[in-house]
Amino acid sequence: MHYRLALLLVAWLGVHAQPPAPTDLRMTTMHVRGADSCRLDVYAAVPYGWLRFTPGEKAHFASYRLTVTITDTLGRLVAERSLDRTIEETDRRVASGATDAADITQTTVGLLPGTYRVELRAGDQLSNRQQRTQQLVTIPDYHRLTVGLSGILLVQRIEERNRRYVITPIVGSDISLFDNGFFAFFELYAAPNQELRVRARVLDSSTTVVATSWQMLRTDSTGLAQHFLRLVPPIRRMPQGTYLLRVEASTDTALIRAASERTLELRYGASSSVFADISKAIRQLRYIATQAEIDSMLAKPTDAERRAAFEQFWQEHDPTPGTLRNEAFEEYFARVEYANRNFRSYAEGWLTDMGMVYIVLGEPSSVERRVNPYDNRSLVIWTYARLNRRYVFVDNTGFGDYRLSPSTPFFLSEKYRYSQQQ
Repeated sequence: MHYRLALLLVAWLGVHAQPPAPTDLRMTTMHVRGADSCRLDVYAAVPYGWLRFTPGEKAHFASYRLTVTITDTLGRLVAERSLDRTIEETDRRVASGATDAADITQTTVGLLPGTYRVELRAGDQLSNRQQRTQQLVTIPDYHRLTVGLSGILLVQRIEERNRRYVITPIVGSDISLFDNGFFAFFELYAAPNQELRVRARVLDSSTTVVATSWQMLRTDSTGLAQHFLRLVPPIRRMPQGTYLLRVEASTDTALIRAASERTLELRYGASSSVFADISKAIRQLRYIATQAEIDSMLAKPTDAERRAAFEQFWQEHDPTPGTLRNEAFEEYFARVEYANRNFRSYAEGWLTDMGMVYIVLGEPSSVERRVNPYDNRSLVIWTYARLNRRYVFVDNTGFGDYRLSPSTPFFLSEKYRYSQQQ
């Protein structure tokens, strides 16, 4: 098989109650041996929930520009590629970001062996919003190795079409949605027609093996073997955190001749971005924690101690202690992410008045939009029938910066409560 000719890049469409639909730009890289040097494949996933769609007669449309920039260890530009994409989506719910849909692309760059910084930038054409992410990549000199392994690509689905394998890659490191397992795709380089034992393992932070798979592989007449190994970690029994996927090639005497590895992330209910900036995650607790609790967590001297305090806080607010999932944590940060996606104005969505009310009380039972006939200002009215409450938001600037009307105040003393306890 030859995966370059058979790679299928598709929008990832999935509907899951938890975790919330992702809005972060995601990237995965895979380096392989080329004819003369090496090749780096950069996979990008731009979530529909981050893009701004405009309605058309029969579909919704979004456009964005994706730029891949590669620099060396001295910061010198090595390569840059730009791609303009237009997305057409007939399902309004999908276009609104209610699912896990993402536009997946692949960019290929030829590189010499070395260490590089790969930066991915996405710019939404309608909103002018920008996102970026980056990754360090070290490419070995495959042509000097007796035995070598390429980078590892995670694959969620493999199909055979016209005697070729068509694959759908997993872009990013989060494996929380793949209860039924996934595939590790890689290339093996050795002498022509050489047989080696290749093993893939998923290891936790204490190097305990949580999943393993192996296969005897024989290279072809060019010294190449391409293969998929299926791994089925017990995801729902694994604590959230960072794991290591390691692939090793060894002889029949168990001598390891080559290895390749990459990290995996397992997060329940909230994306890895919640933990990427722990100080910000603590500040986002303003709608459930007291200011004294927030100050106490932020006062910890290191990120590790702040994260420990953050996790202890959520243990104390876990509605189902003794289980791996914390439904209150999941719901709370699902609301934070929804607010950031839908209510952003001059501030991030979780800091706006709409974000505040939504995070504390959840989705309103009805939403009404109207224009005030006296001053032509736009109004949005949220009604919470079960609470017998009504909140009026006014766009005073004309730029979508909705503020609570003084006639319907909301007080910070009111805190979030897990919905099943309300």
